[in-house]
Amino acid sequence: MKIILAGFNGTWRKEIGSILSERLGRKFFDVEQIIEERERDRFIHIVQIKGIDYIRKLQNQIVSEVASNEECIISITPDILSDKKNRERFKSNGLIIWLTAELSIILLRLYPGKESKDLLKKKDALTQIRQMLKEQDFSNFADRIIDTSFLTPEEATDTIQKMLTIF
Repeated sequence: MKIILAGFNGTWRKEIGSILSERLGRKFFDVEQIIEERERDRFIHIVQIKGIDYIRKLQNQIVSEVASNEECIISITPDILSDKKNRERFKSNGLIIWLTAELSIILLRLYPGKESKDLLKKKDALTQIRQMLKEQDFSNFADRIIDTSFLTPEEATDTIQKMLTIF
């Protein structure tokens, strides 16, 4: 069975995937990282230069490739679940785990230090991020939801492993 870790950056998605793959001896695929490696550029820069439609096409292609692996762990951004084909691919033989965290925690993880504190003070930035989190909340497609706000990546991985024993 595939384990799909879905969530926003700052929810420990990649870190948990890496730890879990090592513990379970499974391959780990991070769709965002695969795109960056193939394009030899940062994800956000690819979106800015080539557009969201180009990214969606790449995401769907990579999801199709990695979803054929049975015993693996796949890290995906929330927008990948907006595509019905992708949801069906993952639901047919996979466990979708939605990772979440409080907005302030996400900001602190993404922008450590003074930068996050400045962002937390800006109402426009918080409003925009809150809106994005709301628009791309696909937790209703998940089999399980884990709030990583006050967990280390190791603790969140422990939680997933315990969950797997009863799933």
